[in-house]
Amino acid sequence: MLGKCIKNEFVNRSGLVGMISAGVMLFAVIVLGLDKLYNVVGTTAFAVFVKLVDVMFALAMFAVIVMVVLLPCLDFRNRFFKDQGYLTHTLPVKTSTLIGARLICDLVMIAWMVAVYGLAVCVATGNFEVFSDFVGFVQQFLSMSGMTVDRGLIVLDGVLALLMMWLGVMCNIWTINAAYAFGHAFTKGKRIWSVMIFALIQMIYGILVVVFSEILSKQDIDLFLEQISSTAKQYLIVLVTVTIIEVVGIAVLSVATTLTCKHKLNLE
Repeated sequence: MLGKCIKNEFVNRSGLVGMISAGVMLFAVIVLGLDKLYNVVGTTAFAVFVKLVDVMFALAMFAVIVMVVLLPCLDFRNRFFKDQGYLTHTLPVKTSTLIGARLICDLVMIAWMVAVYGLAVCVATGNFEVFSDFVGFVQQFLSMSGMTVDRGLIVLDGVLALLMMWLGVMCNIWTINAAYAFGHAFTKGKRIWSVMIFALIQMIYGILVVVFSEILSKQDIDLFLEQISSTAKQYLIVLVTVTIIEVVGIAVLSVATTLTCKHKLNLE
């Protein structure tokens, strides 16, 4: 049954995600084409137009980030709490199966959009070594600041940062979903409760990151990180801490959401 639910989730979302991906890539190709054309035309008016398009592309990429978070949350709301909720909760499928299917679909869709996002940046800039260049820039900047950091460590930090952002998007999605579900455990003021619970979860998350980062930074881990400067070590510790908290947070929030939707549910 889980397989059928996963297939259904992908079918429901693939159309919209496909259109967004195609739109982003088309916009990136247009940006690249205009930049190439500017090298031929070179007029001031055309330069202003190209810069405006570049700004629009940057805004569009920001909008994509927002949509990646909001669209799954809106779909969750419609499927579990709006009119479709009556159908969803009468299906001969466990709530945990439905939530599990959404989790898997969210992970894959976010990874897909991250890949599309990175490819769009490469296409728009006309440079498929942009990330390698960025690593070199960071290494040079740190050298100017008096810190010698190995290129491999920068790449490791970059991979951890991407993993942290991937899981961070996932964590934000399920923080919103959980807050919305918890709010609907009340008969009155559901949305107000949802907002308050969302703010509370975010506060707890921030406190946990600070506390655990501070605890880990004081542990004797020099045996493993003896060649790393204190600043780089602290940054690595924060990345690892945030990533671990996000994984645990996603698990806790998804289980709590499942239990709430199963036992305490007031549809709109």
